[in-house]
Amino acid sequence: MRFSILAGHLLFGVNLVSATAIERTTSELVNSTACSNVHILIARGTTESYPGSLSTLAELITANNKDTTYENLVYPATDETSTDSYHIGKTVVRKQLTSFVERCGHSDSKLVVLAYSQGAMVIADTLAGGGGDSTLGNMTDPISFDIGKHSKIAKFYAHGRGANRSDAVDALVLYGDPRHAPYQPYNQGLNTFNVTGKYPRAEFQVQHLTDNYGHMIHDFCNVGDPVCASGSNITAHMVYPDIWDQTAANWVQSVLEKAR
Repeated sequence: MRFSILAGHLLFGVNLVSATAIERTTSELVNSTACSNVHILIARGTTESYPGSLSTLAELITANNKDTTYENLVYPATDETSTDSYHIGKTVVRKQLTSFVERCGHSDSKLVVLAYSQGAMVIADTLAGGGGDSTLGNMTDPISFDIGKHSKIAKFYAHGRGANRSDAVDALVLYGDPRHAPYQPYNQGLNTFNVTGKYPRAEFQVQHLTDNYGHMIHDFCNVGDPVCASGSNITAHMVYPDIWDQTAANWVQSVLEKAR
């Protein structure tokens, strides 16, 4: 079920100012692993079919960037409490990020990752290190800067920007992350800067994510969301595209333009 922007305004009792930095038109998505100008990796939420509710944000990005392609994070997206979906997802993220760097690390192809709900947790935990409680299991290491010992992968994961582009991911948009951490500089939303998700990260995991990847993250969390804000309003977890797509697309566009 989709909600209108008006419904989102009524839900949160605020008037949002519509962002106008990019065109509001959308373009049909092209599913491909080619080294395009912009490549989008979509990590859908629990029980969503491919590509999931993030398709609308991907369409906005595609409309404003010539030669844009996308691929899905291919993982089960089933309940993390009763299946291995979360663990499989982290393994797949490593595989697909590595594949992108091996295919396109020599090119100017820019990678944008869009992740919702369990997909957001899977993506961010691959970067920060995962696990750490009875549901998510033992702690796991974050993805290595020199993963696989490939020289061009090491260049992608090293700090700083130079002649060889440094970040495997140029922009990461998180919607309703179950491991949302309070007081982080990349937190976005209305009055949710200080809220905590239902699976809090260990402090050192949060620090690793912020220190190494914070500059390329926008983490959106809605008031009352039971997944990212420990709230009780499930509707708040379902309206991210209607409320935040334009804002998120504008930010992604600003990142892509700086990377050119």
